[in-house]
Amino acid sequence: MSMLHELAADREHWSYSSLNQFLSICSLQWSFQRYYKLPKEFVPVNLSFGSAFHRTLEAISMQRLDGKVPKEKETQELFTELWKRQVQEDGNIRFEEDAGPEVLSEQGRGLVSCYAKNIDPEEEVLSINQAFCVPLIDQHGNVLEKPLIGEFDQVSKKAAKKIIVDWKTSATRWNPGKCHRGLQPTMYLYAHDQNDGKGPLPEFRYDIVVKNKTPVFEQHVTKRGADAFNRMLEKVKLVESMVAAEHFVPNDEGMFCKSCPFQGACKKWHQNRSKLVSVAAKAA
Repeated sequence: MSMLHELAADREHWSYSSLNQFLSICSLQWSFQRYYKLPKEFVPVNLSFGSAFHRTLEAISMQRLDGKVPKEKETQELFTELWKRQVQEDGNIRFEEDAGPEVLSEQGRGLVSCYAKNIDPEEEVLSINQAFCVPLIDQHGNVLEKPLIGEFDQVSKKAAKKIIVDWKTSATRWNPGKCHRGLQPTMYLYAHDQNDGKGPLPEFRYDIVVKNKTPVFEQHVTKRGADAFNRMLEKVKLVESMVAAEHFVPNDEGMFCKSCPFQGACKKWHQNRSKLVSVAAKAA
C-alpha cells in the first residue's frame, strides 16, 4: 500500500487540507504556502501539537490492530516522548506565553489518556493511515486535471458497519450539526466511493478530544451521497478558476490570523501585489 507522501510527491493534487485552507481559512494564506511557496516565518504550535497527538493515536491503533488493549500510563508516556521529538524536529515553534512545551506536554498526556479510556472494545480496527489517490470526476463525466489525495486516519468496523474515522483535538465542544456540513466527510467518502463503489458507503466519524480542564471525548457521525459529491466538485472547479487567475484574498477578520506563519507577507500584500502575481509561473 502506498504511503501518503509517496502519492503526493511531485504531483499536483487536491487534498482536504488544501481545499479547506482556501475556502475556510484564507485563500491568501493558501497562495503563500502552496502557490508562491514562500518560507514560513514560524511553525504554528497547534500544528506541532496536533502532529504529536496524531502520532500517539497511531501507536494506540497499531496496538488495537494487533489485538492489544493500550494502557493509560503507556499512552501518556508515549505522548511525552513523541512531543519532545516533535519540538526538536519542528524547531521554530511559536508558543503562547502561558503554554510552553511543558504545559502542552501535560495537556497532551491528559488528552491521549481521555481518548484511551473511551475506546470501544467492540469496534475492530481494519487499517491505519490508509492513503488514497482518486480522480475528481464531475457530474457531467469530466475528469479534473488534479486528483484527490489524502489519508484515512483509521478505518474501523462495528456490527458489520464500516466507519472512516478522523482524529481531532478541539478547544471547544462541537455543535452537533457541524459534521453534517463539513467538507472533509464529503471528500473522504467520495474517495472511498471512487476506490470501492460497489457496496454501501460507510459512515464518517470524528473522534474528538476537547481541551477542557478535564478533557472530554466526543464522537460525531455523518453520511454523504452523490449530491454532496457533486457540490464538492463544483467548488473544486471554481477554486481552480480562481487559482488560475491568481485571485487570492486576505481574510483579515479570520480566527486563524494569530497563528498564520505568513503574517509578514500578508501585511505587505497590498503593497507588493503587482510584484507577487505570477511569481510561481516565472519560477516554474
